Amino acid sequence: MSSDAVYQSPLKSGVYRGRIRHRRYSPKPHAFSYPLYMLALDLDELEQLQAQGQKRIGRWLGINCWAPIAVHREDYLRGCQGSLKKALQAKVAELGGDRAQVERVVLVCQPRCFGLYFSPINLFFCYDANDQAVYMVAEVSNTPWNERHYYLVHLATQHTALTDKAFHVSPFMPMDMQYHWQVTPPAERLRINIENRNTERVFDATLAMRRSELTAKALRGVLLSHPNMVLSMLKGIYWQALRLFLKRTPLHLYPKES
Repeated sequence: MSSDAVYQSPLKSGVYRGRIRHRRYSPKPHAFSYPLYMLALDLDELEQLQAQGQKRIGRWLGINCWAPIAVHREDYLRGCQGSLKKALQAKVAELGGDRAQVERVVLVCQPRCFGLYFSPINLFFCYDANDQAVYMVAEVSNTPWNERHYYLVHLATQHTALTDKAFHVSPFMPMDMQYHWQVTPPAERLRINIENRNTERVFDATLAMRRSELTAKALRGVLLSHPNMVLSMLKGIYWQALRLFLKRTPLHLYPKES
């Protein structure tokens, strides 16, 4: 049987490919769009992927071990104890949610690429006993400070969820803003739209992706398209920051340095 063979019980985990788009409306208009991929990992399948992954994904994906694409526990929910699922349940409770509702968790994330890791955002989708999406926990990181912050987004009853901005990400964006989240949880497609607003829309970001089965062929494909996604993201972040600086976009100091 080839490494691309599908288990009799297909994995819920997958690979998502698509684009991320950023648009600034004021004070200086600016827009860009990049292709990217992310993994979607059902946390209940991590042991299966680790123990039996060679049958499906060959040498391309490692769980807590080196591989061209690798997922390590220490890269997510840093500082939280226990397995990823238990740590996420505790984080939901810490953020004001009901951990008892969290029966299944799907992590949509950037993995390590050839040993390098940085991810602007990882998304934990939480499902209840009826397999309905109830929460999304967004793990947001900044660079160069490499700090993390978590937002709890309620999915069960709200078309648009609101959270106050509480974390410095860009020196070209002030803190006194509110995020407006519109979320389509991962299925055949995944779509996240975030608007930054004060009295009006200042910025939006849209992530639009399509799912593929988690196979060696899919992993080889994303590596050929994006040989090192981490370096591509970091290069893009600093290149766009330079473009904003050259446009004389107003700067907002990092709060701990102001």
